[in-house]
Amino acid sequence: MAISSILIYEPIESFGSKSNYWKEYAEFYEKYWGGPTSPLGVWFGNEYEAFRNALSKHLGIDEKEIEDCYFMKNEEGKYFVAPMYSKSNTAHSENIIPIDWFVLFSEEERKSLYTHWGFNAIHYDTSIDTALDRIKQALQILSGCLEKHEEKKLQSLFANNLSVMSQSLSDLQTWFSGFENSGFIVLNYGDICSFMHISTLNNEKSVDEIWQFLHKLEEGELQEASTFLRILFQKWEGIRSQASGENDQSTLQ
Repeated sequence: MAISSILIYEPIESFGSKSNYWKEYAEFYEKYWGGPTSPLGVWFGNEYEAFRNALSKHLGIDEKEIEDCYFMKNEEGKYFVAPMYSKSNTAHSENIIPIDWFVLFSEEERKSLYTHWGFNAIHYDTSIDTALDRIKQALQILSGCLEKHEEKKLQSLFANNLSVMSQSLSDLQTWFSGFENSGFIVLNYGDICSFMHISTLNNEKSVDEIWQFLHKLEEGELQEASTFLRILFQKWEGIRSQASGENDQSTLQ
């Protein structure tokens, strides 16, 4: 099983009485590790236990009382926090990344890490404000297409995928609207990368592909849009099959 996730990072001051704790946590973490947490990071051996032990001594609390978070900084050095295990700040997906998640980002926001010993990672990050603008744009394209073209034709080309995508994006819009627009959204491929060959990882451009599909849809080039969407679905069905153990091979070739 492979888990991918979306994390919402909120301005540290939005946590009220908890803000001071997260500030102390983040400042100690940076001194201990020399930088902020990262979706590309990985713990080795007992590093995590050693860090928590040092943190508990620094904060003067029992290790059992420690709450962990991911955090990042903007260009002005302001902290943004995503508490670990927070249901309101996190969404997870097993063995696949929902294609509507890719709508939130652009390829320029991609960050990746490849290693010779097999640990590979991909993540995207953007502001909540920008993500909401992209959702709005995508919803306008989808609704315009549904209004302009005959239902029978759309059904033959896309089945019910356009309406399903519209609903999924509307759900994301509702979720993100509950946070301050100055926050950030991170898509972490997570363990999904373990089920993709290194050459496949280098060429993994689902963010660009979903927007190519949407632009073709907007231009009325329905056949081309259908082809883009079908290829995207096929790619992720292959990844899902690998990650869920339905395929005997360990990586996509």
